[in-house]
Amino acid sequence: MNIEQTQEATSLKQLFQQMVPEAVEVLRGTVISASPLKIQVENDDKLVLTQNIICLPRHLSTYTTTIDIQLGKGTINSVTRSGQGTHPHGNSGEHGGHTAGDGAHDHPDTEGAHVHNVATFNIYGAAMTVYNGLKAGEKVFILSFNHGKKYYILDREA
Repeated sequence: MNIEQTQEATSLKQLFQQMVPEAVEVLRGTVISASPLKIQVENDDKLVLTQNIICLPRHLSTYTTTIDIQLGKGTINSVTRSGQGTHPHGNSGEHGGHTAGDGAHDHPDTEGAHVHNVATFNIYGAAMTVYNGLKAGEKVFILSFNHGKKYYILDREA
């Protein structure tokens, strides 16, 4: 790449195209259908990419993964509530207008007025679904390779 080419490159697309080898091209397109996935390539009304020639990275799809959640330096804004009924208390602390060690006592409220603040929590092996699939109307950047026989979707436009 010479200095003149660098000065002419004004867009991200042009910069990518100058860095990639021959027969590889960066395109821009618009998602015209999410399921099945179809993408209309800009400046080529006849070129509509379909699932059989698209390589879609996981981060642009809806997927489920396994996660662990642990309270680090953050805070929890939550409480637990018990329903009406009798329950015992330990020997220290005060809550709900009474002191621990008072023995078992009734809470007649149906709203479960007995409240405890949550101090910490950990969740291990939880399933989380990430809803990040492409939607109709979104603009995407596409890497064309193998002389236009395959297309890799790089990312959506911000």
